[in-house]
Amino acid sequence: MGKGTSCFGLSMVAMKMSYVKQQQFRAHGLRSELVKVDDGATVIRCWVPWQQPEGGVWSAGVADKPAVLFLHDFVADGTVNWEKQIGAFTKEFNVYVPDLVFFGGSETRKEERTEAFQAHCMVKMLHALEVYNEVTVVGAGYGGAVAFWMAHLYPKLIERVVFVATGMHMTPTSQKPLLAEFEYDHISELLLPTTAKGLRNFASVATYKRVHRLPKFMCTDILDVFFDEHRYEKVELLSKMVTGSRGEPPLPLLTQEKSLIIWGAEDQITSLDLGLKLKLHLGNSTNLVVMNKCGHFPQIENPGSFNRILSNFLKSST
Repeated sequence: MGKGTSCFGLSMVAMKMSYVKQQQFRAHGLRSELVKVDDGATVIRCWVPWQQPEGGVWSAGVADKPAVLFLHDFVADGTVNWEKQIGAFTKEFNVYVPDLVFFGGSETRKEERTEAFQAHCMVKMLHALEVYNEVTVVGAGYGGAVAFWMAHLYPKLIERVVFVATGMHMTPTSQKPLLAEFEYDHISELLLPTTAKGLRNFASVATYKRVHRLPKFMCTDILDVFFDEHRYEKVELLSKMVTGSRGEPPLPLLTQEKSLIIWGAEDQITSLDLGLKLKLHLGNSTNLVVMNKCGHFPQIENPGSFNRILSNFLKSST
């Protein structure tokens, strides 16, 4: 079947995505914009507020809503990862939801592949949108690693960080037991499936509620829409990750006064032990909230509780 096609020549996934964009994102005051940085070498697709404040300087005062940047995990794109958060936060915050480079509508001609490169791209995008300070970044998984480097490299821009299942303290052996379960040699085989069986394997460990049946035509559709494009570059992103690599220097300390960690108690991809290590690294001012009956995607599995936890944190300093 061709790209984005499934049963009867229609892509259920593409139809669902179109509905989400129309009913969720646009209905809550966001529009999709292609932002060019690096003299046009990098293009980032981002959902942005319809109206920008004059001067582009955000503050916690009454006149302007604070800015919140949502960074997605290694699966799919920003639209899919944060669908359940849009309605809860766009009324009180200026929400930005980009696709990281080589996901969704974002790509680059540059050769860098590290999380720090992604961090630079996100900051350049914000500056191009005239957002210069007091940004809270909410990063899930891989997006949380990008958020960590944004916070370290641009402390005046990034005010607070929320880490969702972000394994900053992974080691080269952290995921060996999980990979051995499926006889995989590299994490890319799990996170970037090429077959219906591989997609079912990923689904079986990604969420608390197990996916018992996933029709082959639906698997083909999902693989076409979310995994096949830029597959080579995504494998490069995983191979060149600083997080979890052997021989890398210790993680730097962040200077932000407040951070939050949210973790699924049943996360099989990044174990809760990694959340505890991250909390220890960030210090006593960082709270770790563990969500029961959630796996690697608590913002999707239990959006109501996740949104309440995140809202309380965001409002605690506004």
